[in-house]
Amino acid sequence: QLSTSFSSPPSSRSAITTSIYNSNTNDESSDSDLTDWVIENLENENESITRSDPIRAGEGDTLPENGLAIAKFRIFAADNSVGNGNSNGIDHDVGVGGVRDNSNNDCEEDDDGLIPIRLLWGRNGWGTGVHPSTRLCLEYLSNAINYGDTLLDYGCGSGILSISALHLGAIHSIGVDVEAESLITAERNIRLNNLHFDENYGTKRFTGLHTREVLPFEVGPPGGVDICVANILVGQLVRPSMVAAIVTNLRVEGKLCLSG
Repeated sequence: QLSTSFSSPPSSRSAITTSIYNSNTNDESSDSDLTDWVIENLENENESITRSDPIRAGEGDTLPENGLAIAKFRIFAADNSVGNGNSNGIDHDVGVGGVRDNSNNDCEEDDDGLIPIRLLWGRNGWGTGVHPSTRLCLEYLSNAINYGDTLLDYGCGSGILSISALHLGAIHSIGVDVEAESLITAERNIRLNNLHFDENYGTKRFTGLHTREVLPFEVGPPGGVDICVANILVGQLVRPSMVAAIVTNLRVEGKLCLSG
C-alpha cells in the first residue's frame, strides 16, 4: 500500500463534467444513473448481475455471520439477518437485482460502535474486505477522510470504498471501473446502504463512470477531488494513461492511496 499527498497543477474544468458532480437530480427517479451505452443489454428479466445472499458477497466471498470487522466498519452480505436487524432472516423489501428499499432506514452503528456495510453478490463486484489490499484501503480511509471531502474511487468494484468514505462524511464519490458489471454492482450497493442521495442538499452522492469516460482534468468538482484511492492490480497502476487520469483529477495537495 502506498499513500501520499500529491501536488497537481491547477486546471480549468468543463461545465459539462462538473455538472455531473453538482447535479441536483434525484436519482431515485430512475433505475440507474450510469451512461446508457455502459449498461446496455447487460441484463434481462431472467438474468441479473447482482443478487442478495445471507453469507456471500462481492464475487462470491463468504463473510462471517456476525460480519467482517475492519477499521470502523462491520461488513455483511446483503441478506444477512444480523446485519439487517432482521431476526428471521426474511426480507420482504428486496427489489430488482437484489436491492432493498432502505429509504426509511437510517445508518446506525452496531453494539461495538462499528458502522455496518452490506454488499450484494455481483458479477465483477470485487471487494468485500476479505482481500488484504481492500482491508488496507478501508483502514487508510478511516483515518484520511474529512467531512465534506470528494473521493475518486478508481477501480471501484463493489463500491465498498465509496460506501465507507460516504459513511465517514465524504460528500460525494466518483466510482470508476473498466467493467460495466462492477459499476452496476457498485451503484446498487450504494443504494442498498442508503447513501445514494443527500436529501438535505438535494444532490446525488455517487457517480459511476466507465474508464472511457474519464479524461485528464475532467472529473469531479473544480480544482479536483480531495482524495483518490485506487485498489487495483499494480500492472494497471503504472500505465501512463491511468497515472494521468488519476493525478490530473486530484486537487493540489490532495491525498492518494494506491493498493493492489
